[in-house]
Amino acid sequence: MKQYFFLLLMLSFHLSVQSQSKKPVNPAMPDVNAMMKMSPAELEAYKQKILKQSSMQAKQIAAQSNIKLDEMLLPDFEVKMPPKDMKRLALIPKQPPTLIQLADGLLQSKKQLESVTPKVIVEEVKNITAVQTPEQQHGSAIGAFYGDKPVEALLIAMNAVLKNPSEAIGWNNLAAMMNMTGLEHKAIPILMHHLQNEPDNSMLLNNMGQAYLGLGDIGMAELFLKQCLQSDPYHPEANRSMGMIRFFYKEYEEGMKYFEKELETAMRRSTLALMRSKNSALNLYRLRKRRPNMPQRNFFDEIQLGKFTHAPLPERTDETRTALAKMESFGQSVTNEMLYWNEKSLLSKEEIRIDGQRIPGIYADLVEALLHDLHEVYTPQELSLFTDLDLNHIAELLNDYHRKLAAVECPVAPAGATHEVYEAYIKKCCDLKKPIMDAFVQQYNAFVTARAKRGIGIWREYINDLINIVSLEPSAGNKIMVYKALHGYFIFLSGTGMGQFLDPPMECSVQLNTNEADSIIASSRNVDLKCPQALNIEFDVVIAKLKADCNKYAIEGGKLLQGMYEHNFRTGTTTLAAGVGLKAKFFKETGSADIKQMVYISFDNNNEFSDFGLMGKASVKIADNPISVGEKGKIGGTIGGIEGGYTLGMNSGWKSYVKGTGALADFIKIQ
Repeated sequence: MKQYFFLLLMLSFHLSVQSQSKKPVNPAMPDVNAMMKMSPAELEAYKQKILKQSSMQAKQIAAQSNIKLDEMLLPDFEVKMPPKDMKRLALIPKQPPTLIQLADGLLQSKKQLESVTPKVIVEEVKNITAVQTPEQQHGSAIGAFYGDKPVEALLIAMNAVLKNPSEAIGWNNLAAMMNMTGLEHKAIPILMHHLQNEPDNSMLLNNMGQAYLGLGDIGMAELFLKQCLQSDPYHPEANRSMGMIRFFYKEYEEGMKYFEKELETAMRRSTLALMRSKNSALNLYRLRKRRPNMPQRNFFDEIQLGKFTHAPLPERTDETRTALAKMESFGQSVTNEMLYWNEKSLLSKEEIRIDGQRIPGIYADLVEALLHDLHEVYTPQELSLFTDLDLNHIAELLNDYHRKLAAVECPVAPAGATHEVYEAYIKKCCDLKKPIMDAFVQQYNAFVTARAKRGIGIWREYINDLINIVSLEPSAGNKIMVYKALHGYFIFLSGTGMGQFLDPPMECSVQLNTNEADSIIASSRNVDLKCPQALNIEFDVVIAKLKADCNKYAIEGGKLLQGMYEHNFRTGTTTLAAGVGLKAKFFKETGSADIKQMVYISFDNNNEFSDFGLMGKASVKIADNPISVGEKGKIGGTIGGIEGGYTLGMNSGWKSYVKGTGALADFIKIQ
């Protein structure tokens, strides 16, 4: 897609120029539809053609406007080496000259240069050297050279060296200027002499290599440049020249290694452009980070960003309340910092106006390239708390937790259980749910904590690198970039406290421990249900009936309108009921039948409401030897009978039973 975009952009520019000049469009120029039909090879060939045309136009415009153009920045640049200058190479002495020979030769060279230099420049040099010391003259020579006054610079440097010929630095600087002004054959004898005394001096070795490279003797140039890099592996000029030599021989991979070393210590847009023409993925920021002992301030700790840490996330549900209380102050601090750095990023109109008048510094291009490549490394995804894979893992943790919790089946207390037994069963439910919730809280929060530590480390490095780069060119835009980054860091920190803060399950609110609950449940299940026959009593009196056994006693009374009171010894529950009933006698009053339908309400052993609903009973009984009791009733033994009933409670639901009594009890069991 980038290739198509580039071609479309260039074609659009070309057509626009033709349209403005009112010249007909070249019919041989492919249109967009034709380009879309091109093969990759055809597109590449067309791209190269456009690049050459654009470069040629740039050179023509620069020449017409008298503008210096670094051709290495042009997209079609190819490295070329100067031809071998056999004539000037022959002028180089076989043996290193003495200091006297050097001084004599330099004096002759100075006279020759003055003879072809305008008198105005010669007089200006005399005025400068008349009032300056040799050390001051060296500074003036360098200033003149970078002020685009090469002849003046050479004359001042020559005069400074002749005034103090024992100073090696002056000779080296003079040799460097000679290399850059086409006098390499005169620089080499100077360097030969001084290398005798300092054979490992990287400045002298580099200048010697540059001199032979300028004369086209690539073999000798490589020899001295490699010696220079043995003394100083990161020498920018030596690495640059070695990279150019390797590119000349089409050894691009080897050449890239030298260019990378150069860019770790110096910044040349031309070198960067040349490298990216062979490797579009090149990252200048990574190159600088690879340099050992790279000086860098720890701004992260200087502005005390490391002090913003929250209390550990809870590892169990029991720790939630305490952790939340500690998290509140952290959250407030983070919010205040977010607001502070956001306000800092809002520059006033006056600050923006002043910055607009500011002249970019010498490192502006370097900073621009470094910031671009820095953000190629520290992308928004890299600076976020969670990656896409992390979010998938969190979703799995949540799903697994909810699945396990939904699968829990809490034990249910039996009907009519006491309040104490109910609490014991609730505690058992707590024991099933709480381990699942605690394990989830621990696992989730441990994951968030690990990601937070990783993220803080990344942010620390990013902020330090960002501020160190921007400090080279502290423009308003770059300052805003830093403030926005700090604002973003506190947004990130606010997310590190988003763990799981779950309270224990509500079943754990009962005031029982596990052992107590187990004991209560065991006791309720071990009650001896065998009851002596003598305690099973049932009497009919004139207006009521009394029933009693080992579990309960009950009183029922009334004719058409009836009531009932029942108390259960085992559960402590009490039931009150009221309703209608019907009685009938048969078999000469030895048999009877009862049918009852009542509304009931129940209370637990603490006399608190527990249930409400309907109940019904039906029974048939046959008596033996009835005994008269006054004129209103009889009482006697019962041969047997059948009894059935139901309850439909708001809390207890539907229940029913059928049982035999007396002689029919066993019959009903058998059936």
